[in-house]
Amino acid sequence: MAAKRLPEVIEDVRRCRTVVDLLARESVLGVDCEGISLGAEGPLTLVQVGDSAGHVYLFDILKDKRLLTQGKLGTLLESQTVVKVMHSCSNDSAALYHQFGVTLRNVFDTQVANIIIQEHKGRRLAPLLKLAAICEEYDGKAFSTELKDNVQTEWITETSDLWAKRPMTEDMILYAAGDVTVIVPEVYENQKRYLEENKLMYKFQERVQEEIFFHIDQTIKQKRKDRVDATIEEIVADINAKHSSSTSCNLSDFDENGDEYRALQRINYKDAANISPFIDSLKTESIHKELADLLQKLEEDNDSFFLSWRSKGSIFAFERHPNKLVADKAKIVIAKMNKIAMRNITTKYNMDSKLSHVPQIERETLRSLRPNGSADPNFPQVVLYLYWLLMDEDLQKKIDEFNENRQNFKMTEGYYKKMKFFIARRTRVPDSLKQKAQRFKNDLDRTFGRDVVPSG
Repeated sequence: MAAKRLPEVIEDVRRCRTVVDLLARESVLGVDCEGISLGAEGPLTLVQVGDSAGHVYLFDILKDKRLLTQGKLGTLLESQTVVKVMHSCSNDSAALYHQFGVTLRNVFDTQVANIIIQEHKGRRLAPLLKLAAICEEYDGKAFSTELKDNVQTEWITETSDLWAKRPMTEDMILYAAGDVTVIVPEVYENQKRYLEENKLMYKFQERVQEEIFFHIDQTIKQKRKDRVDATIEEIVADINAKHSSSTSCNLSDFDENGDEYRALQRINYKDAANISPFIDSLKTESIHKELADLLQKLEEDNDSFFLSWRSKGSIFAFERHPNKLVADKAKIVIAKMNKIAMRNITTKYNMDSKLSHVPQIERETLRSLRPNGSADPNFPQVVLYLYWLLMDEDLQKKIDEFNENRQNFKMTEGYYKKMKFFIARRTRVPDSLKQKAQRFKNDLDRTFGRDVVPSG
């Protein structure tokens, strides 16, 4: 039996230029990226490009960053003549822009296309779908996730820098190639046809630009948030007008996949309380169910369910809910998530690991720790190592923000107290952090007054 032919991995600038010249003749290409906690700061290590005939090339950026410049791959990604079909491209775009100065252009985003199509069909708050669901919806073919699930499990729970490992395994190569082969040509053509037939292309292109610049331009990010928040408020107002007079209406009366249910899930509980006691009751019921479902999944699936989470941010807010049952349940959920994250951290990382390899949800767990110094015996050494790296990075971001805004700079009282803890004479924190914190406090004192918290 002949050996299975794997997609070509491009590591050489000259070969890259030759392949890019071939790809530039295509009208449509599938594109995806891999990296470590991929985003503005999470390192991009691989770019996958495939044509409509099923040929895929993996450009190994980790081996040679010049593939994007001298190899002309960046020029291809910025081309206005070649369509790049991608799925939910915002993190890929952020990595390319912030790390390499490459701005994606002429992108057809299948996630955005699905949202526009669903809105045209009547949805007001269309859900984000995984690539497998998009393929089944617009191509009708079964999509096996077994290989992706296996690689992702190793990636999240065993090897933090999987996409920086070389040579890549056969499974890694097939995983990387898979996401570009499934979206061209069928998914792309079927979505594009619907958009064109229903005169939705202009709206679609506006939303794609929003997706590309979501993690690049804060005003774009705010624009989307404002639009979604307004939609949520409208839906909840409609619920209140339609059902508030009913004495028997509760959360179970709403379709879990419908817009009304999703709006109740996403509205801030404080905003819900301000609308009416009825909406407040529905929102509290929604939070109870969400937390109960999370607890069940964490107990049943543990690490595998944890893989799908990027952040615990929404759960943090529930800890401060006025309903004690909600607040207590939220604390239990967060404690379970932190336990899983801590196990992952001690398994995946070592004293040479880079902070950029640590995803947001694990950073949140590290920030929740309260070590008494750099040698606290209550924490594993690798956890302390990453914790103090994170504290230094967070402090530097505050300093950069202060230098940019000066008189308009604001800081929470909680963080100000943390900074003073770093400075305290008896606190055993890394010297570099202590000195940096002291210099920053001196700057704040000169700007706002001694020991004044710049809270606005």
